[in-house]
Amino acid sequence: MLKIFKTFFKNEFFKNIFTLITGNTIAQIIGLLAIPILSRMYTPEEFGQVALFIGIVNVIAIAANARYDMAIVPPKRSSQAFHLFVGSIGITMAVTLLLFIVIAVFKGTIASLFEADVFKRIIWLLPLLVFLLASHKSMHYWFNRRKDYKSIAQNRVILSATQTGVKLGRFMFASGYWGLVIGTVIGEVVAWFVYATKIVRRDFWRLRYLSFRSMHKVFAEYSNFPKFLMPMAVINTFSGNILIFSLSAIASSTIVGFYERAWRVINMPFSLLSTSFGNVFYEQMTRASNPKRLYVVSYFANLAIASVVLTPIMFWGESIFTFVLGEDWTVAGTIAKLIVPLTISNYATACVSNVFSVYKKNQLLLVWQVAYMLIVVSWIFVARFYDIYFLIRIHAFIGAAIYAVLAYMGYKVVKKQNATS
Repeated sequence: MLKIFKTFFKNEFFKNIFTLITGNTIAQIIGLLAIPILSRMYTPEEFGQVALFIGIVNVIAIAANARYDMAIVPPKRSSQAFHLFVGSIGITMAVTLLLFIVIAVFKGTIASLFEADVFKRIIWLLPLLVFLLASHKSMHYWFNRRKDYKSIAQNRVILSATQTGVKLGRFMFASGYWGLVIGTVIGEVVAWFVYATKIVRRDFWRLRYLSFRSMHKVFAEYSNFPKFLMPMAVINTFSGNILIFSLSAIASSTIVGFYERAWRVINMPFSLLSTSFGNVFYEQMTRASNPKRLYVVSYFANLAIASVVLTPIMFWGESIFTFVLGEDWTVAGTIAKLIVPLTISNYATACVSNVFSVYKKNQLLLVWQVAYMLIVVSWIFVARFYDIYFLIRIHAFIGAAIYAVLAYMGYKVVKKQNATS
């Protein structure tokens, strides 16, 4: 047994995964331990209001760097990667400035589209949060390229601890939504500065070798990322928040709050785990001697893990949520039971979906994502007058099936690449 563990930790792939999982587990535990407390401090309505705002931020932020952040890892030369890194930050800054201008000019019109009493107060935080999220992603992939998984893991802990700590200070805020929003912003600010400080200390010297000509050249070389990956990411993020947007329109903020807590409780561990695994998988796929085997083992191993972990939710969802979150959250337990199939399929596929970027087949991912969005939006439009539980149940099964199709598409890409190499 000891020999097996020694072999395990000598393997770079598993060693890197272990490093990320260790940090992410700590971050995870902090967030999970806070959930029962936060659910008793904030109402479902407050969670629902903030979920809508954060959903909008995520849709914009995912495109704010034109997805050149994803192009930072593949280049063989670090000079190319650094040009992509700096360029992605520059694009993010331009988008942030544009958002400030749009909000300054159209603040009243934008706020009137939502619950104005909330959005008029927090809408100015939207550009700031977009900048923090998008530039943080670029820095994240720079550390991933450097294989500095320790810093990535530490940053996850800092982000989780800071956000949770501020949100627990509910008494400092007049309204609950302020506590949730400010907690999110401050956590991102602290984590951003930790990353930025390390980059300035280690890589500031690289700035002297930057040139707009080289940046333009490397942007052109990786132009498929903004052409295909950016719209795909926007559609993917929009699709991931489609129920929050839809329920906000056809139901109440309280229902949105129940759904948001249900989704977060059962997806939070898996989102962190898939990020850890996906980072290492992305880097390893560019160098793997047998990529098909790596892909198949990775997908089915993660599918099995998610299935085992979420089985109790399928049988005792209401009881678990009532015990953990409180008596007011039984509805969230019912919703959690309904979305388990989607969570399992989504997690297993997310762990290996970077394969499309590795082999520059992002156009396939874009086609799939457009189809996914059209199918899901069509179903919600048809079922908008049905029972909310029925709408969510069928949505989950449809989503699970479509993610399984994506996994098969990824396998075909790897198999074809393996045959031609």
